[in-house]
Amino acid sequence: MQLSVFYNHILVASEQTGLSVDEVLRRVRSFGISAVELGRDEIGSDKEKFKEQLSKAKIAVSSIYETFDFGHAPDAGPGLELIDTAYDFGASKVLVIPGFIETSASVEERNLALQRMAATLREICDYAEEKGITVTMEDFDDNRAPYASSDELVWFLSEVPKLGCTFDTGNFIFTGENELGAFGKLADRTVHVHCKDRSLDEQNGGIVKITLNGTRLYPSPAGSGIIQIQEIINRLQTLGYDGTLVIEHFDSVDELAYMEQSAKWLRSIISK
Repeated sequence: MQLSVFYNHILVASEQTGLSVDEVLRRVRSFGISAVELGRDEIGSDKEKFKEQLSKAKIAVSSIYETFDFGHAPDAGPGLELIDTAYDFGASKVLVIPGFIETSASVEERNLALQRMAATLREICDYAEEKGITVTMEDFDDNRAPYASSDELVWFLSEVPKLGCTFDTGNFIFTGENELGAFGKLADRTVHVHCKDRSLDEQNGGIVKITLNGTRLYPSPAGSGIIQIQEIINRLQTLGYDGTLVIEHFDSVDELAYMEQSAKWLRSIISK
C-alpha cells in the first residue's frame, strides 16, 4: 500500500508554519507520503507549472475530486472534463461528489434527484473506463448527502455498476453507523481509502464536526482517535488490497505535525 494526503493539508500547513509549499511538499515526501488527493480547483491556471512542482517533489496524484449538482443539473460534461484532467495528471481515480438534496425536498423531488445523479454517473463512468480511470463515491458527512450511509452508497453502487467506493473511515460516525459494519457491506467495491480519524477531546482544537446525534468530533491524526482504522486496514490486507491509503484531517490545528504522525502510524500498520 502507498500513502497519499490531501493537497489541502499541504497548503494549510504552509500557511500555519510559514514554510513554502515546496518545502512542505519536500517534508511530506520524507514522511513516506508519495501522492496527493487533489481538488480540481486547486490546480490553478498554470497547470504545467503545478505539474512541475509536484514532479520536483516526487509526488504523484492519487485521485482528483470535485463537487457537482447532478441532481438538479444532470449534465455529464463537467464530469467528463474531470476525467480528462485526471488522465492528464496520471491519476487512476476520481472522486465525484454528485450533489446534495435539501432535507425539505419531497419524496418525489428526492427520487428524481437520485435518478438524475445515477444516470449522469453512468455516463461519466463509461467515459472514464475508456481512459482507464475509476470513478468513485464516498460516504459524505452531511445530512443533505444521499450517500452518507453504507446503504445509501450500496444503492448508488447497484445503480452504477462501474462505480467504485472510496471508503472514508471517519464519516460513517456522522450518521451513527459503525465503520466496521459499513466496511462489511462495501468491501467488495472499495478501491480507495480515506484514513480519517476523529477525536472526542476538545483539547485537540480545530473545527468541530457535530454528528446527527449531537456528538462533537474534532480532527485527529490517524491512529490517535476513536475510529477503528487499524482493524479496517487489517481487513483490507486480508482481502489483498494493495491500493492507496489517504491521510485526511481537514481543519486541524497543526497539519504538518498531524501528517507526520499519521504517516508514521500508518507505515507501522502496513509493515506488519
